[in-house]
Amino acid sequence: MRKTLALTAMSLGIAGLGAATAHAETLTVDGNYATVDGCAADGNNGQFQSGGVQLRGEDGWQWRCDQGADGLWYMTIFR
Repeated sequence: MRKTLALTAMSLGIAGLGAATAHAETLTVDGNYATVDGCAADGNNGQFQSGGVQLRGEDGWQWRCDQGADGLWYMTIFR
């Protein structure tokens, strides 16, 4: 009986982990950058604009710079 309960609890925990990951927010910031340094400079500033909405590092937003197929750099923010 205990093994069954333990397996059920583990299964629910794994399913819950997948659900939490699925609800993560990821946005691409308006604009692009010619260099990764330009992207990083804005990222280190800690305030971002996406779709006309101000997103702040204090609100839990993190950033990374991703290079697009066009060779330009795009800031992706997530939390």
